[in-house]
Amino acid sequence: MFGTADERARRHRSVLATVLIVLLVVGSAFGILGASVAPARAPTTRLAAEGTFTVSLSFSPNPVPAGTQTQISLSFTSGGSSPFTVWVNGSAPGCAPPTQPFTTPNYTNNFPCTPSSSGSYNVHLDAIDSSGYKASTSNTLTVSTGGGGCTSNCGGSGSGNSTGGFAIPDSLVATMFMFVMIFFAGLFALAGGVIAMAVLISRRLRQLTEAMKPPEQAPPESKPPS
Repeated sequence: MFGTADERARRHRSVLATVLIVLLVVGSAFGILGASVAPARAPTTRLAAEGTFTVSLSFSPNPVPAGTQTQISLSFTSGGSSPFTVWVNGSAPGCAPPTQPFTTPNYTNNFPCTPSSSGSYNVHLDAIDSSGYKASTSNTLTVSTGGGGCTSNCGGSGSGNSTGGFAIPDSLVATMFMFVMIFFAGLFALAGGVIAMAVLISRRLRQLTEAMKPPEQAPPESKPPS
C-alpha cells in the first residue's frame, strides 16, 4: 500500500517537472523570437500632412544674367522644429548646394550663388524638421545670356594677332641683316684682293721668266769664198 502511494507521488512529481520544463522551453523560444523580430522592424517616421509648417524659396535678382551673382532666400515658418534637413533638386549650375541634403538650424537663410549657364530652372525644395514633419516648395530661376559672364564653353578662345609660333624681335632682325651685309661685303673684298694678288703674282712671274732667259747669240758672219 505504501509502495503504491510512493509510486503515485513520484509520478506526480515527474509530470510536474515535465510541465515546468515544457513551459520554460516555450517561454524561452518566444523570448528569443521576439528579440530577433523587434530590431528588424523599421522605425516609423512621423510625417504629418504638408502645411504643419511651410517653407518659401526666392531668388533676387530673378531673372539674372549668366555669370552674375544672385541671392537665394530660404525661410521656414515658426510651426516647424529646428534644425531642418533640406533637399534641393533642379537647381542651376553654380547654385546647387555643396551637400545633399544639407541641414540648417536657422528659420531664415540667405545664400549667394552665380549661375553659369543660361536657361529656365524649376528649383524644387523638400524640407523635414526635427519632429519629422515635411514641407515642400518650388520656384523658377531664369538665367539669361546677357553680358554678365560666360554662358557656355567658358574659358574658350579669343581673337588676337599672334599665330602661336616663334616670333623674332625686330631689333634682332635688324642686327642679323646688318651682319649679313657686312659678311657679304667682306667676302666680296676678300675675293677682289685674291684676284688682284693673282694678277700681280702672274705679272711678276712673267717678268722673272723674261729676265732669266739667256741672251740671243748673233748669227755668224758670212765671208766671201776665197
